[in-house]
Amino acid sequence: MEREELLDKQNKMLICLTNLPKKILSLHGAENVTEFVLHDLCNECCFNLSRAAYFVDNPDFNCTKGIAGFSRDEIRDKCSGIWDNPEAFSKCMQGSSFNQKVRGISEISLKMAGYDHDTLAKKLAEDLGFKHYTYCSWGMKHDNNGFVIFEKAHPDDTFADEHVLSGVTLLSFCPIF
Repeated sequence: MEREELLDKQNKMLICLTNLPKKILSLHGAENVTEFVLHDLCNECCFNLSRAAYFVDNPDFNCTKGIAGFSRDEIRDKCSGIWDNPEAFSKCMQGSSFNQKVRGISEISLKMAGYDHDTLAKKLAEDLGFKHYTYCSWGMKHDNNGFVIFEKAHPDDTFADEHVLSGVTLLSFCPIF
């Protein structure tokens, strides 16, 4: 990758990530803010992920719950300008079978069951039909844990790998309903 192209990609990713907190605040009160954030994180200008699924592990309630799922193939041509027309995007996501499948997943708490992250990732990957997946997890407030499993649009592209965890932690700032 040429230096100029690399700098352009880095700049686009930086713009995407630094604009997300303001965008999150613009949807105050919406129940599906996580879907919007996941969409932007998957965008070609950010991490370029073809699919991603976000889960929260809540040991207090002994559950790991699917919060949002994004599949570029299901949404690609149906929604544009999602932040300008949140109702249309919300409708697209309600019709997304991948999102509904993720939201329907409810497992026992990873922490309470003593599972390791690799075991959970493998199970979720099988359940969601992921072939070449990667995952990351992080601690959240109230002793919860965030967990994202994803597939890159280009599996060999390592450009954004070191930044994915920092980016997906922004999902922690979204309300969960």
